[in-house]
Amino acid sequence: MSSFASSSGEASKENKNQPSISQQIKIITPSTSSPWGTIGRTFVLSAVALFSKALLGMFNSTTVSNHETFLRAVTREDRGVDENDDDTKKKRKKPGLITVANHHSTFDDPGVLAYMTPFKFFLTEMFHQNNRWTLCTAEVATANRLVESFILSGKGVPIYRGGGIDQPCMKVMAELVASGRWLQIFPEGKVNREPRGQTPLDQRLKWGLGKILCDVEEMGGEQPMILPFWHSGMDEVKPYEGCKTIFRWGKRVHVTVGEPIDMKQFRGRCGKCKNEEEKGALYAEMMTVVREKMNEVRKKNVVEREEMGIKVSEEEKKKD
Repeated sequence: MSSFASSSGEASKENKNQPSISQQIKIITPSTSSPWGTIGRTFVLSAVALFSKALLGMFNSTTVSNHETFLRAVTREDRGVDENDDDTKKKRKKPGLITVANHHSTFDDPGVLAYMTPFKFFLTEMFHQNNRWTLCTAEVATANRLVESFILSGKGVPIYRGGGIDQPCMKVMAELVASGRWLQIFPEGKVNREPRGQTPLDQRLKWGLGKILCDVEEMGGEQPMILPFWHSGMDEVKPYEGCKTIFRWGKRVHVTVGEPIDMKQFRGRCGKCKNEEEKGALYAEMMTVVREKMNEVRKKNVVEREEMGIKVSEEEKKKD
C-alpha cells in the first residue's frame, strides 16, 4: 500500500530529463482529519481489520513470533507513560512508535498489521486514536473522491512518487510521531517484486525515515521507538502481478517481530548538519543501521520457518 519518499538526489537522477513531480502536479499539505468523522474512521479501520483477520487467519495460515513485543509497543506500554515530574511539574510526552517492515505485497499494510493488532484496538479507535498511520502512493490514494475519503478515513496519507523527502506529507508524519502517534513505513519505498530472498535491503534504503527522525527531534518530540518486523508469504496471498483485487487462500504467512532499534547515537546530530550534503550523509548512516537490524530479523524469520517446516527458497538460504 505504501510508497516511501526517496532522497532528492535519487529523484533528480531518475528524472534528470523530465520535469519534476512538483511541476507535473501540485503537491498539497495533506489533512489527517477523517472525511467521515471519528465514527466513520473507526468503522473503516474495524471493517478492514475484520477482513484482514479473516483472510490471514481463516483462509490462510499465519503465525507471529515475538508477538508480545509488538502488542506492548502498539498499546503504548513500552512507549513511556504520562507522569508528573517532581522538578518541572509537567507531564512527560509519550514517545511515538514507528514500525518498519519489508514490502512484498500491496496488502502488507493493512493486512499483516491488522492481523497482529487486537480487534478491540480498532473498535475503540474513537477513544484512543492510536491506530497506525501510513503513507500511500498518491496515484492510488487520490484515484477518486470515494477512494481518497476511504483511505484517509483508514489513516492513510498520500505521498507522491519522485516528490523527494521534503514534500509536505513527510512533515505531517513527523508531527504525528512527535505527538506520540504510531506510523508504519516501508523503507524500501516500493513493493519488492523480486523472488523472495532477493531483497533490496542489500542496497541502501530510502532516506525518508531519517528525515522524519530529525524532524521529530527539531519539533521537540521524544525519540520514537523504532520496531522492525519481517514477514514472508504475503507475496503469495496477494501477488503483485495479475488482477489487483484477487487474493489467494491456503498459503502460509509467518511474521517475525524484532526488538526496538537503538538510535540514541544519532540524537542531537540532526541540528548540527550545516548543509544538505551533511544531512544526506546522516540520513544514509541512520538507514544503514535500520537495514542491518532488519536483515537480522529477516535471518531469524528464515530460521523460524525452517524449524516450523515452512518452505524456504534456495535464494533465501544463500542470503544467510
